[in-house]
Amino acid sequence: MTSAALACGIGLLAAPNCGGTGGGKPPTGDAGKTDVVAPPVVPPRATFDIVAFGRVLGTIAPCGCTTEPLGGLQYAFGWLEGQGPDAATLVLEPGSFLYPDPKGAYAPPDAAGWEQAESRASLLTTQFGQLGDHLVSSVGPFDVVAPSGTKALQDHVLPRVVANLQPAAGLPALASHRVVALESNGVTWKVGVTAVIDPRVAGLEPLGKPTAVEPALTSTVARMREEGAAYVIVMAHGPRDFAEGLARGELGIDLVVVGSVEGVERQRTGTPATKLGKTWVFEPGEMLQSVAHLRLSVDASGAAVPDASSWAVVPSKADRERELARVEARLKKFEADPTADPAFLARLRGERDALSAGLDAPPGDAAAVTLSQVKVTCKLPADAEAKQRLVEYDKGVAQANIQRFTGVKPPAPAKGKAGFTGIERCEECHAEAVEFWRTTVHAKAWQTLVEVDKQYDLSCVSCHVTGYRKPGGSDLIENAGLRDVQCEVCHGPGSLHVDDGGEKLQHITLATTAQLCAGECHTAEHSDTFDYVPYLRDVLGKGHGEAARAKLGDGPTGAQLRKAGLEQAGGACPKM
Repeated sequence: MTSAALACGIGLLAAPNCGGTGGGKPPTGDAGKTDVVAPPVVPPRATFDIVAFGRVLGTIAPCGCTTEPLGGLQYAFGWLEGQGPDAATLVLEPGSFLYPDPKGAYAPPDAAGWEQAESRASLLTTQFGQLGDHLVSSVGPFDVVAPSGTKALQDHVLPRVVANLQPAAGLPALASHRVVALESNGVTWKVGVTAVIDPRVAGLEPLGKPTAVEPALTSTVARMREEGAAYVIVMAHGPRDFAEGLARGELGIDLVVVGSVEGVERQRTGTPATKLGKTWVFEPGEMLQSVAHLRLSVDASGAAVPDASSWAVVPSKADRERELARVEARLKKFEADPTADPAFLARLRGERDALSAGLDAPPGDAAAVTLSQVKVTCKLPADAEAKQRLVEYDKGVAQANIQRFTGVKPPAPAKGKAGFTGIERCEECHAEAVEFWRTTVHAKAWQTLVEVDKQYDLSCVSCHVTGYRKPGGSDLIENAGLRDVQCEVCHGPGSLHVDDGGEKLQHITLATTAQLCAGECHTAEHSDTFDYVPYLRDVLGKGHGEAARAKLGDGPTGAQLRKAGLEQAGGACPKM
């Protein structure tokens, strides 16, 4: 009996009209029920994730003052966990992981600041170290800038690699590369990872002497291939032009990760993946603000990962969701237009339905890759363990700093120089101005720290008090009467003005400047919507520069700019 006849014979037991034997009569009773059609069998897939961080720079969380605060250890790891139980993940970290740039905006100001930085380095090492063999790190100059020097690499151990460094004396031995075997759904994919340091990078002396890049890479890539690496990644500790030079060099590299990002916005969100010849270039953001993500989905029935040259590049689910949202918004707009062409609307609806149906559909290609930049925000799930570590860090910082700084005050002002008096002395003569000030966000600056238990954090307090560490001003703990952004932040210390009964205006500054606001607190990193004139409109009013406010005229206010920024970001994140 043929297979067709056999199938029909079996079918006769359940369907009397198999092969037309029902005599053309419609079935009756139970025989008339429609058979349930089994869904098509979806071939099993193997999923591999490569996640690249930029320089972490000792950052565990953002300050939370921007309209879209990016970063947060708990959200970065919450996102990693959310990639699915079947995904095999390899995490890349290019070095300059442990500490901030000592010349940058987040540089520790003193020994206490370095103690806090050391606590953050320990927290980061513990959290990333839990990734085990699925983490490959490197080194950078900011890993050895703490007072402990190269000992930091012994105290904070990670699986570090670098191919072109003659290590300095006392530096732990570093492997030239690693080949990591990733396993998913019965498929093994061997990925080789190395790192090279751009010899132009400043501050390398404590680490050692970088050797010529190309010969080091050539031999290291060859060794990784000999060890079975089917895919080769190079973390390039240097700027983008250095990474692109490696990508163009035909050195047998599949993926290059930019290790040092330039520009505030690119440091936040990175740059979309680009391809130079056969090599992809990733540029993740820094300070945990965003990551670069490669997801490879492979037909697991083949039990092997096809060569990268045959991969189909497909949009990520996030990209498809954005495109669906765009089409839905367009459809909504034209559906509200009574003159819209029905055929055009039908096409839009078809496009929407196809996008919606394809959101969760598995790729049809033998090997499909998505390349995306992922913002790390509070809208991602939080990893419970990382979140608890951050809480414990805040408690430890508070305890240490209360003990260290209780009773510590800035020096008294020099003879003939002014000190800070506080808002209550200002109010004695300027009650109307102070009343207006209490309606502004400056009057709530201290409370925003208290709400998130950051009022003892050296990284936060200076922009939320008056006269911080200035003669006759406030300090971390000793700031009673000088909390919030008071009059003297803009007008200068007022003790001599008060002593003269307010007669001598030369003792204070009447007009502020954009540089005063932007120089310390309203920086690009902390105040992304800051624009001097709109923000000035918020702090001038009845009893406080009312004429100057009128002169500014109509126009956007700082509050409006911030509201628009929050709406664009999809809502506010809590300070962290």
